[in-house]
Amino acid sequence: MTLPWLTPHLLVTVLVTVWALVLLTILATLLSHAARVRTERSQRALDEAARPLVARFVLDDPVDPGLRATLRDARGAFGDRVDERLLAVLEGITGEGRERTVALLVDRGHPARLRRRARSRRALVRAAAIRRLGRLALPADADLVRRATADRAPVVASVAARALPAYPGAASAQAVLDLLRAGASVPQLVVVNSLIGQGEADADALARIRQGLEDAEARVRAACAQVLGELTSTADAPQLGELLRRDPTAGVQLAAAGALRRVGRAGSVPALLEGTRSAWGPVRLQALQALLALPREVAAPALAEVAGRGDPLLEPLLPRPADLPGS
Repeated sequence: MTLPWLTPHLLVTVLVTVWALVLLTILATLLSHAARVRTERSQRALDEAARPLVARFVLDDPVDPGLRATLRDARGAFGDRVDERLLAVLEGITGEGRERTVALLVDRGHPARLRRRARSRRALVRAAAIRRLGRLALPADADLVRRATADRAPVVASVAARALPAYPGAASAQAVLDLLRAGASVPQLVVVNSLIGQGEADADALARIRQGLEDAEARVRAACAQVLGELTSTADAPQLGELLRRDPTAGVQLAAAGALRRVGRAGSVPALLEGTRSAWGPVRLQALQALLALPREVAAPALAEVAGRGDPLLEPLLPRPADLPGS
């Protein structure tokens, strides 16, 4: 079958068009690469100019007023690099050096720009703004960061939860716990680390975490139990023991037993012994490990009782009878 319209002239035209498109694609790729390399070189040059100035500003005591004015008045691409370098050093400094760095960023108008970006339609822009506001930790931004935990984008909510230890308190702890109640797609580790940071820094936040052990949501009770274990205060052992004995949810029991591995004391033995009878294997294992973490003379009678049951799941972890005090 012949195709009368498929002429040699048409074939040549198609081939020329295809090759022209290939060459244009290659040319566009090369131009894009060259522009990217040029931009990266320019940013490196600006960064190399900004880095020593910021380092001097942070380390010098007293600060040269002329240097501060230079950094304060920096604009354009160089000003952006100054902001980046100032924000970067905030993570590693404390005290007076941090205070004057934050004050310089405020004078440069950086927090105001971040607040505007926090209202962007783009989730990644909002997340970056919230993360930087968390580094600055200005009291005026506490409510903004708390509200961001309810952002429709999980990435923004996660970043806000990470930032809230900069604003510790009952309201911030509540905002993180509300994330759990809402079933938000925020990693459990992010929630727990945020609560740990707040509980370490603020008594009101710690009190709110303790109240969470009685929350109606199992995921909240479990997270609060895990956090209290990480904070390692033996004052929480009685309440964690009650949670292990009374809570109907396996995940909560597991978290309570895990916490008691760190904060358990002699009074926790009855609850841990009951935990070794749980219908859920992981809870039995965690309760036994908590017993083994106690001084041997405190846990010996309970360990002997567990050994007498012949539980095949627990037997490999139990000490030999000869190793128990009084044997």
